[in-house]
Amino acid sequence: MTCEIFPQLIASGEITDAGMILILLLGACVMFLLEVCTPSFGILALIGVLAEAWAVYYGFRIGSGVGFLVLLGVVIGTPAYLYFMVRLLPDTPLGKKLFLKDAPDATGAAAPQSDALAELVGKTGQADCDLRPAGVVRIEGKRVIARAEREMIDKGSEIRVIKAYGTDVVVRAVQETTK
Repeated sequence: MTCEIFPQLIASGEITDAGMILILLLGACVMFLLEVCTPSFGILALIGVLAEAWAVYYGFRIGSGVGFLVLLGVVIGTPAYLYFMVRLLPDTPLGKKLFLKDAPDATGAAAPQSDALAELVGKTGQADCDLRPAGVVRIEGKRVIARAEREMIDKGSEIRVIKAYGTDVVVRAVQETTK
């Protein structure tokens, strides 16, 4: 039913070519916005590009000057529209719901225990198992997964925490540090 409305309006002269150009360009803008907001894998963007091409066609139906003007508007306007949409959309109420403000730190520093592990640097403990190079150590009565800095560390050896970044705890046998 709705597919028949536009041809009837165009045939009756109620929508001119210029009106159709505006409808197509606005439709293209909506398609580009929806492409950014939904995972359509480029289908909506393709529909937007086809709408722009159809608008250029209607421009050339009016005349070559209008056709080139619409083409110039599409070539300059589309990248500008997309640029400003990507720059401004995250600050709008809709954009705040769609996009993350700050991405979580991928290094593990955002892990809840990273601050507690960072406080272990410089403290000593004991290896609960052989570290080849990773294993479990006990520091201040807490079991912590750690890795040896250089070589294997035998079970029961005294260790010192050299560094801790995120969830990565690096230890060294105490005998090595005194050399």
